[in-house]
Amino acid sequence: MNHEFDALHEEIQELEKQLLEKKKEYREYRTAGLRAAMEARSEAEKAVREEMKALGVPYINGWTRHYTF
Repeated sequence: MNHEFDALHEEIQELEKQLLEKKKEYREYRTAGLRAAMEARSEAEKAVREEMKALGVPYINGWTRHYTF
């Protein structure tokens, strides 16, 4: 009886580990588009800053409202 209990306990622990891994995989899959969009926005803002700097125009960061020359 005790052996069956231990076997079930180990199986439950293994299934819980698998569940955590699947939840993490699902979360990463679900937010992949958002992460890609944030990266694209960051790259676009960087390109705008560089272009503004090349033109000698101060750039106002939309998030912090700081001027950058």
